[in-house]
Amino acid sequence: MPFANIRISKGSKVLHGWYIHPIPFEMTIVDFFIKLINNELSSENNISVSSSEIIEYVEISETPVAATIQVNSICNILELTTNIGRYIHYRLKIDDTIFNPTSQQNSLLILMQNACGTKLYLPIFSQSGRINCKQKLCFDLVDWIHSHDRGWSFQSYINTQRKEFINNLTETI
Repeated sequence: MPFANIRISKGSKVLHGWYIHPIPFEMTIVDFFIKLINNELSSENNISVSSSEIIEYVEISETPVAATIQVNSICNILELTTNIGRYIHYRLKIDDTIFNPTSQQNSLLILMQNACGTKLYLPIFSQSGRINCKQKLCFDLVDWIHSHDRGWSFQSYINTQRKEFINNLTETI
């Protein structure tokens, strides 16, 4: 029975490392992918890929480290594995539309990435009575971020995570 060595990745994350899978009959590259993630080819697969994933492109090669050839997903898998190579790398499309602000922990990175955002938010520190040096530094940091057109694009965590970032930066300085 013919076989292919399959890898599935999304961005830099490998969802399914190189693993040999049988090709039971003629089908397209995309049909093979669907049958693979739905466990129709083998019941022993533990591939954690949703059926809603979209293939961005498919690469095929003779070895895992050889130069790859990008192929159309409607090509016949038996023909490709016979003529080009048995290593098939499915590259899934990265969903850019969903952004979860809690998934990123680096506040400075979030700050810099959101510099081009339309509306930017900054933490607000309460001012009570006389200001000590640390409080002044906090205010100065917020003013500096604001004066350089920076901020966070999500208001939801401004007074927790962003305040904590400013406070930690103040402590570090």
